[in-house]
Amino acid sequence: METQKNIHGKTALITGSGRNLGKSIALELASKGINIIVNSQKNKDQANLVSEEIRSYGVDSISIIGDVGNPKDVEMIIDQSLSHFGKVDILVNNAGLRELSEVSEITNSQWRNVMAVNLDAPFYFSRAFVPGMKLANWGRIINISGLNAHRGQHGWAHVSASKTGAIGLMHALSVELSSHNILVNSIVPGAFDTSIENTITDTDYHPNPDRTKNIPLKRLGNPNELAKLCSFLISNDASYITGQTFHINGGEYRS
Repeated sequence: METQKNIHGKTALITGSGRNLGKSIALELASKGINIIVNSQKNKDQANLVSEEIRSYGVDSISIIGDVGNPKDVEMIIDQSLSHFGKVDILVNNAGLRELSEVSEITNSQWRNVMAVNLDAPFYFSRAFVPGMKLANWGRIINISGLNAHRGQHGWAHVSASKTGAIGLMHALSVELSSHNILVNSIVPGAFDTSIENTITDTDYHPNPDRTKNIPLKRLGNPNELAKLCSFLISNDASYITGQTFHINGGEYRS
């Protein structure tokens, strides 16, 4: 397919891709011929296994251990990514931090930690990789957000604020970078079953009835479903889409 040829050989950094949704995104993009930088906060063995699986698709992959909430680690991740691949064409800001705490109990440290992971890191990585994207006149930035940016939740004031800020960042960058063919979008996942493997495609299971009772489709999402949405937004089939927020939640939230 011509649209796949246009992304074959490009390089993507996916933060928080050692497991769960990030891993599914990494494997899906690797299947399209994209080199992958796997990032995990601390589980080196897990990240290395994901990179090994990615290389089975015939693409290159490295794993970098680092906390995206730590500016020094962010710089290290950036440096190692550029040292190995020369540039990063696709940035998927997937890593997120969620902590339950009522607003009167949120400490300054908790507030900063959540902001650092959910808002600061997408800005730092974008700032670092956008110059290379501009030179190539091609780039993709996708922020994986959360429902709490849209409807709020008790005890998650800091999380909701950070996720809403990241959507604002997406809106601004989509306008600023549009003339360089750099597309910037957000994906908002609902409830996903991260216990299943990326390769499962059966959507007829109904785990945890209490969790799915408010979901019109009456099931949890398969990580592969989110990964395919991400893959579409990276492809040139989505070349007229930027500055948008895509909800994938089985109808639980309707904007």
